[in-house]
Amino acid sequence: SFTEDTFKNENVKLDIRQLSVEYNFVAETIPQILQEENPLLCIYVGVHGGAETILLESRAFATGYTLADVSGQCPPDYCCLDKDGPPELCTNLNLKAIADEVNKSFVTKMVELSDDPGRYLCGYTYYMSLKLAKCPSLFIHVPVTDICDSNTATEVLKLTIPLLIDQVRKLKDTQQN
Repeated sequence: SFTEDTFKNENVKLDIRQLSVEYNFVAETIPQILQEENPLLCIYVGVHGGAETILLESRAFATGYTLADVSGQCPPDYCCLDKDGPPELCTNLNLKAIADEVNKSFVTKMVELSDDPGRYLCGYTYYMSLKLAKCPSLFIHVPVTDICDSNTATEVLKLTIPLLIDQVRKLKDTQQN
């Protein structure tokens, strides 16, 4: 499991938070976290009922959030933030490089790329982060535990996160020079 000490050798403070599956909660919480904190990287992890591998999501969409959340609500105009904003946003992370490197540690392919996080709280949260965060963001979908047990998912995340941190630090160094 993840603890604050998991990535101590990376000089990273891991801040794990559980988000409520409610559009209003996400709409209030994500901007507040992003404004108050100064993260190097934002990573969101959610369960995808149809996934057979762990998915690194490359983009998120502004509209189409017509599925009600756990409190029976949908976002205004079924969109995230601004219906006149960009219809989709993409991460600037090199996800193929991450997936290829992580997959070297497993006999079968454990990590794949996806370009559709869905139009529920996962995609909504991801779009909001891509739009508002001053740092790179990534949404990772994990399969249900019948497909990928939690120990395996944890091992994949323990391999993935340091690679992401390294990539983000290199991006920052490139932008500063």
